[in-house]
Amino acid sequence: MKRIFAVAILGLLVSSTALAQKTNIDWDRGANFSQYHTYMWQKSPHPAKGLWDPRIVAAVEQQLADKGLTKVDSNPDVWVAYSNSIHEQKELVGSGYTYPPAWGWGYAWGQAPQVYNTWITKLGTLVVEISDAKSKTLLWRGSVTNTITDNSDKNIKNLDKAVNKLFKGYPPKEKQ
Repeated sequence: MKRIFAVAILGLLVSSTALAQKTNIDWDRGANFSQYHTYMWQKSPHPAKGLWDPRIVAAVEQQLADKGLTKVDSNPDVWVAYSNSIHEQKELVGSGYTYPPAWGWGYAWGQAPQVYNTWITKLGTLVVEISDAKSKTLLWRGSVTNTITDNSDKNIKNLDKAVNKLFKGYPPKEKQ
């Protein structure tokens, strides 16, 4: 019964972390974002592999277009770059805890075997940076971290949700 309870609690913890997207956004508080209308891509220092690079670019471009920025081939107002990383998070959960040795008279419990389960979760982090093309200064930086699964369709949906969440407050409102 204890093992079932432990597995149920672990399942709730893992599912709650799998659904949460951690977002972090910062920007230059003195920048006037209303003056920026065009953008170009800078080469990513850590591009995604395979089909993920064009998916990330498309998701960011959609958000930028929704925010009124236009992609150009030369003389942009801002440069846009992204990088990504994937790392494994390991969790070790023990079960089968034992009673301490009994003292005195009566029945003494022996030690039960302890079982440890290891769960490995892949976490992906996407960082998007927007810089002023003329002054070459960073204007806005957003990062989002989410769980990566073995289901490609689910990962694509999570990417779209993550980028949407990342750009929800872009451009930043003045005097926040």
